[in-house]
Amino acid sequence: MGSHIVVTADDLVRSDSPVSSILPDYHASEDSIAGRPPHYSRHNRPVNPISYSFTNWGSNFMLLVPPSNASEMEPSYKISVSLNLNPFLPISFVTKVEMVLTEDESEDVFVGEFEVSLNQTRGVLTMIRAPTRLSNVLSSVDASRGHWLWTHGNVQLRWDCRTRLEDGSPMCICYGLDRLSSQLATFVPPPMLASPPLPAAVFTVFPDGHEFFEHILMSMLVVQRKMTMLL
Repeated sequence: MGSHIVVTADDLVRSDSPVSSILPDYHASEDSIAGRPPHYSRHNRPVNPISYSFTNWGSNFMLLVPPSNASEMEPSYKISVSLNLNPFLPISFVTKVEMVLTEDESEDVFVGEFEVSLNQTRGVLTMIRAPTRLSNVLSSVDASRGHWLWTHGNVQLRWDCRTRLEDGSPMCICYGLDRLSSQLATFVPPPMLASPPLPAAVFTVFPDGHEFFEHILMSMLVVQRKMTMLL
């Protein structure tokens, strides 16, 4: 006789948490998550801050491009958004970031991807091909809608978006969580409730921030997605 698998009632009980019931508790190993995303070496430390531009939104993506006078080593990034319509999961926005390589390299390099459901009960982040719950990486400070902590492996960042400009745009500043709390980047998105045409988003990375460029970019996109869904 073959062996039988016994399933008890306890095996069928789901957690009370809506997130736990739809997402396994992924935890990347310390070895994999502590590393940096691929091709960090492409970002040399510049002497001055660099302001990057976003192209117009296409059918499902935009590009983040360095200024024309930047070093040839400064890559561009493709930011695409799609919907996850899996009938067994909440409808979710999926944002993927890829590094755009040179013409002699055949494929773009995967940097990261995150998924946030419309009701925000499900959030998943994948960097270095290691998925984890978004709540393991991003948390709000004192339940603020504009103040966030990002902790991924050995990278810790703080985004403060509590200051508003005259046109209603949040002035988001990214700090390192070292003893100096150095300023690493700033981001000013268009005012979300303003009438078009909207001003262009402004993303500036300071010299020290280029060491963590892709974490800064990914965390900025996650924070902006969370903030737009809180309106």
